[in-house]
Amino acid sequence: PFVLSGLYFSIGQLANLVGVIIAAPLSNRIGKKNTFIGSMLIAFMGSIFFYWIPRDGVFEIFTLQILISCCAGIVFPLLWSMYADCVDYSEYKTGRRATGLIFSSSSMSQKLGWAFGSALTGWLLGYFGFQANTIQSDDTLNGIRMFLSFFPAIGALLSAIFVFFYPLDEARVIVISENLSLKRNQT
Repeated sequence: PFVLSGLYFSIGQLANLVGVIIAAPLSNRIGKKNTFIGSMLIAFMGSIFFYWIPRDGVFEIFTLQILISCCAGIVFPLLWSMYADCVDYSEYKTGRRATGLIFSSSSMSQKLGWAFGSALTGWLLGYFGFQANTIQSDDTLNGIRMFLSFFPAIGALLSAIFVFFYPLDEARVIVISENLSLKRNQT
């Protein structure tokens, strides 16, 4: 089990790197917003399927780990690039760049999310009856399976929905960039 868990996490990290590498070419082809939404919908579906994989379905478990981790890797650079688009939008609307405010608030929101997510994990493990260093009950094992499937699926779906309403698609970003270039050249 130790070797498999180490391999599982290592392969996940490698798949993350692959996702990061393909994020730019993919988003250049279909747009950041579409790439983000598509990646999250694939991760949503993969996470849902994860629940029904039997314990001995090692190949299926690793396959979904690769798919979901690759999708997560795609989103990481897109998110920071979309923050930069928000900076340009802020300058376009107000005439002032809010780079520090936008990036620091995004960093703070990530830290709050990590803190809340960690606490929520502990609370839910307690709710499902997890006890360290003991054989887990069927209810606890089912809760852990939900941690690996339904809970991430909900997060991926919510991300896709929120980004669907994100107003800065590629066409709008180009218009904003052109307007900002004209304003900067006039001064």
